[in-house]
Amino acid sequence: MVSVVHCLALMSMLLLASSYYTVECVAKEAAVIALELAQVASAAALCVADDEALAALREDEADNITVSYTPEIGYGFVDVTANVTRGLVFLPEVGVAPEAYAVYARKMARHGFYAAIVEKGTIAHVVRAMMQRPYLQYWSLLGHGKGGGAVAARMAFVLHPKIKALILLAAALPEDVDLRSLNLLLTVIYGGKDTVVTPQAISKSFSQMAGDTRTVLFPNLGHFDFVHSDCKGNELHPSQDCQGVLTSDDVDSIANELNYVVTFSRWSVASARALSYGDNEKLTPGHNDSKPYPGDIRVNFTELPIPGTSPQRLWWIFTPSQITGGIIYYPGAAVDGRAYFPLAFEIAARGHLVVVVQQPLRNAVFTFQDANVVLNSNLSVFSGVPKDRWAIAGHSLGGAGATLYAGAYGRRVYAAVLHAGVWCTNLTLSELPVVQIYGTLDCISPGGYQRYRDLNVDPPPKGFGPLVNLNTTQFIPIDSANHYQVGDYGYQDHDQIATISLEQQQIFFAEETVKFLNNIPLKGNGILSCS
Repeated sequence: MVSVVHCLALMSMLLLASSYYTVECVAKEAAVIALELAQVASAAALCVADDEALAALREDEADNITVSYTPEIGYGFVDVTANVTRGLVFLPEVGVAPEAYAVYARKMARHGFYAAIVEKGTIAHVVRAMMQRPYLQYWSLLGHGKGGGAVAARMAFVLHPKIKALILLAAALPEDVDLRSLNLLLTVIYGGKDTVVTPQAISKSFSQMAGDTRTVLFPNLGHFDFVHSDCKGNELHPSQDCQGVLTSDDVDSIANELNYVVTFSRWSVASARALSYGDNEKLTPGHNDSKPYPGDIRVNFTELPIPGTSPQRLWWIFTPSQITGGIIYYPGAAVDGRAYFPLAFEIAARGHLVVVVQQPLRNAVFTFQDANVVLNSNLSVFSGVPKDRWAIAGHSLGGAGATLYAGAYGRRVYAAVLHAGVWCTNLTLSELPVVQIYGTLDCISPGGYQRYRDLNVDPPPKGFGPLVNLNTTQFIPIDSANHYQVGDYGYQDHDQIATISLEQQQIFFAEETVKFLNNIPLKGNGILSCS
């Protein structure tokens, strides 16, 4: 099976392929100035940057990273050869020198982002840092601890949608900040041994966060272990006795989390049209604004909490009056799952119950096992689906999650449906019926629409395959359809404009999905075969 790490790297590459803006080269400040300032350190900083952090401030011609210092603002890190459209601002914890965050900032610059570390975690410093690169489209904030975390949270609330994403590092949300209603990407990274901002305090603030929040626990880290300073554990002073527990693997894992957040900071919004399909009055015939049905099957919408999730995630369920089967649907990465309501309705109106699963970080790769919670559930809303008629499905990078599920739990479902899906699993030996449905005007990544077949069939260097069992897999191109019209979340960079309407494309995808599923017969022993 292709690894989850490979899938995540592929996701970053695909999303960042949409970055067309040209970097404006910034005047290069002498690295020695930054180093001298770091080594003197502010008198207010009790936790001074360690040698590794100071090394990250040095210029290195080999990696093209420029490190600049601007008085009354702070540090800036940028790869002068990259096409930069995204920026991340670090807000330090009270008492921690800004230089202590340099290792992470440099890693972010290597990923093609602009990274700034403000000298002080104030609104004025953050705004000044952002004005150093006013042309950047997407901004994220990282706030550490009680100081930087609280300011970052309030700034994200006030400056949204200019601020697209928020990272809380060992920080809880202030009690007066509720982010559930914002279309804001939120990730919380915290330590299991933190006594300054305890895991219990952070968990308490989960109720103020949207269901697609991602939480990442590092069990062995204390409050000051997340940064490169001479303070260790939970003590706000240098310690000769306490050895740091932050490993290089931890640093890489934290940097990867930051990379994912900034990469996904183009956070798509479900349209008003899409949301209207969650209104049962509009799903009921007889009103002026009722939804048109293709036949006699009627659809009911239900929103339910997913058991055992915190922050609380949701199932969005479209239940037909006559049920042939069920589909567990993973949304595309960085897309509000509610954008797939129209497609889910069209599928349900043809006899298949659809469960759209809200994902943390809007990324099904992190939680591809989610379908098991549906399949293990005894809720009455799922009882009408025949036991052996559940399928897994997903759009775009939601397809990556669907294929990962198919590779790990293929015998629990009778089919996998990819809607312009990324393929992340070797299914060459699997007998699971799979269909890949995609548009002929889909240009979300290089290679033309044929890439949905060729990349997964052809071996390197032309493709990533073979990953496909050609005896059980179908490839169905939809003429004149594109990528983003599978959902209803607006234009997506790089894609072509479809020459069929949004409504037509979603109907065509629903028709081909249902036709494929209805043509899969069950064998007498419950094992499925592909017709």
